[in-house]
Amino acid sequence: MNTMTYNRIFALVLALVLIVSPAFAGSSECDTNAAPAGDAGICTVYLIDQGETDYYSTYVSPGSSTLFVNLDWFIPQQSLTLKIISPSGSTYANYHDSDLDGDVNAIIRAWISSPEAGTWHFQVYGEKVRETQDYAFGTTVS
Repeated sequence: MNTMTYNRIFALVLALVLIVSPAFAGSSECDTNAAPAGDAGICTVYLIDQGETDYYSTYVSPGSSTLFVNLDWFIPQQSLTLKIISPSGSTYANYHDSDLDGDVNAIIRAWISSPEAGTWHFQVYGEKVRETQDYAFGTTVS
């Protein structure tokens, strides 16, 4: 097997661990330290190619205190970006890997305090992807 095959197998196993382990532990967080307390929902694993954009949305009800956004793509040599658009249509943020935590670690986690009520939109972009990249994306509103 070539190196890319091993990387894909590793990414799939890691995705299964992130999804299945919390479910059996009585929690529904994507990662035990990733989400705020409470029901964080289970992340879903998706695929993306170079130059592709995937679109998602989440409804935030009035009076919500936090919107948590989690994007993990498992292989730091690849690069995805996350654009967050508020319900009013303005770009809230456009994140690259190291923008929030200073590390190139294939993780973007954003907490938005007192988020605007309405439907938030998210764009995951394959900025630097060799072949197809697996990633997990999820949001939580509290």
